[in-house]
Amino acid sequence: MKFLSVLITASLLAACAAKTSDEEKVRALVASVEEAAEARDTSDVLALVAPDYSDRQGLDKSQLQNFLRGYFLSHPKMELLVNIESLEFPADGLARARIGVASVALDRLGGDSVTLDVELRRPKGDWLVTRADRVAP
Repeated sequence: MKFLSVLITASLLAACAAKTSDEEKVRALVASVEEAAEARDTSDVLALVAPDYSDRQGLDKSQLQNFLRGYFLSHPKMELLVNIESLEFPADGLARARIGVASVALDRLGGDSVTLDVELRRPKGDWLVTRADRVAP
């Protein structure tokens, strides 16, 4: 009986550790996207986006690349304030997050603010962004 309770406890702890590890990886990915965006590095941002990316605006990965190039061109200096409001793992290899992003344009007054519903998948070990939809205010 004692062996069974130790085995169950060990299994639960292992499951928690795996979840925490996935959570840490997703949070690290979000931080990497933030750093790449602040550096205005389109290729580093896109390296964290899945090939089959799509969103509610109808953008695929190629169109997202064009959007980012234009955005970075029109915002030569910016700082992002990113807040992961919620993060859940509804299935193995699937994560959903609600992320608040405020952009502080350092070269002009004002900035932008947006909340995104983001879906991430782990197809081959690495988490990638598969979808990012703007949440209506």
